[in-house]
Amino acid sequence: MKRMRHMYGIELAIPDGKLPGFYAQVIHKIGDHVNVFDRDKLLFIVENEAEKDKLEAILQKSQMLGDGFSLLLLPPEAMVGHLDDIGFVSPNDHMFVYADQVALFTVDKASGTPADRWAAAEQWKEHVSGTIPQAEEEETIYLLDSSLTELVEGIAKAYQVQVQWLHKT
Repeated sequence: MKRMRHMYGIELAIPDGKLPGFYAQVIHKIGDHVNVFDRDKLLFIVENEAEKDKLEAILQKSQMLGDGFSLLLLPPEAMVGHLDDIGFVSPNDHMFVYADQVALFTVDKASGTPADRWAAAEQWKEHVSGTIPQAEEEETIYLLDSSLTELVEGIAKAYQVQVQWLHKT
């Protein structure tokens, strides 16, 4: 199963009155000490907590620490409608979603009948934000707003199918 990768985004907050050279020094220091996976304008994206901690320390010391975000990096084949509501595509064409705003699940293909699984999937289509296709032997991953998990579970119960949560807040 193609899994999402958990990452961290930290925004750079540029204080008023700082000279452009100060900003350049901070960017240079980040480049020297932090393994930045990707960047989107003033958002720096790192792959693990150790890099997040280093980035936060540099920005805190420079009084430029902005908001932090927990992100999920989606595989390139993910199909997401209205991505701007739950995430973004970086200038490097990486698709990210905000981890606290989404839930991801699959359907247990051993539960229910094929007709039940199809009917449940038809009901979910109205609510899912996107899908991540998988290899034939694996089930599609559904992505939806994190506030809709109970609705998904209700539909699953109505059609006697089981969902497996891959990410749920």
